[in-house]
Amino acid sequence: MSEQLPDHVRDAFQVGAGPAEQLGSAWDYGFRVGNTVFSRALNPEISAWSSKNRESLKPTGVRVVRPIRSTDGRFVVAGWRTSIYSTGVVSRRVDETVVAALRLADALVGASMPTPADTVFTRADIQAWEEKSGRIGELLHPLDAPDQVGHADMLATTLFSGTQPPVVTDIVPVHRPHGFTAALVIIDGLLLAAVDDGILRRFSHLPDIDQLLLRAFLYRRNIREFSGDTDSNALANLDRVEELLVSHVSDTI
Repeated sequence: MSEQLPDHVRDAFQVGAGPAEQLGSAWDYGFRVGNTVFSRALNPEISAWSSKNRESLKPTGVRVVRPIRSTDGRFVVAGWRTSIYSTGVVSRRVDETVVAALRLADALVGASMPTPADTVFTRADIQAWEEKSGRIGELLHPLDAPDQVGHADMLATTLFSGTQPPVVTDIVPVHRPHGFTAALVIIDGLLLAAVDDGILRRFSHLPDIDQLLLRAFLYRRNIREFSGDTDSNALANLDRVEELLVSHVSDTI
C-alpha cells in the first residue's frame, strides 16, 4: 500500500518514512501514516475549499478534522491532501448525525461556495430542484428560504467514538437551504435502513423539512440514475423510501 503514496508527497507535508495503512470510505480510502491521513484530491479546487474551511470551522458540539498545509502553504500537492487523523467509526447513530448536521450548517452560514464542477452530483442536484413530475413532483412547492453552503455527504463522513462529540472528516459542498444537510442525513439513513421511519416525526419541527426531504430524495435518486446504477437492492430501497415519503408528506398537507 505504501507504494501508492509517493515519497515526494510525504516530503511536501513533512511526513517521513513509515507504514501506510489504508483507511475506509469516511477518509476517501486514503492512507494513514502516524497521525497524518493522505487522501486523493479528485477535484483539487473542492478539496482545497474543504481544507480551507475545515481549518478554522468550529461548530457547536461537533469536531471537525483539521487539514495540514504543505511546507509552502498549499492544501493540495500533486493531487493529494492531508488531514490530522481522528479516531472513530461511521455509525448508525442517524438522529445524532442530524443534530450535528444542523450545527454544522449553523457554522457554515456565510461561507462562500466554490465553483461547482460539471459532475453527476452537480447535475443530480440541479435536477432535484427543478423536477416536478411524478408522485413526488405533485407534492413539491417553492421554498422561500435562502441558500447557503451545506454538506452533501454528512452521514458517510461523520465518525463516532463512545460519548465523544461526533467528528466530521470532510465537507462536500452543496448550496441549498439550511436544513438540506439534515434532510440528506435522514434520507441516507432511511435508504441504508440504518434508522426507523419515526425519524420523520422526530424532526418534523424543522422548517420546511418535508420539502427538503423530497428534494434530498430526488437528489439521491438522480445520482443513481445518472451513474447508471442498476443494483436491484439499491433500487428497491429507493422505491421503499419513496413510498414512505409520499405517505408521510401527503398526511401532513
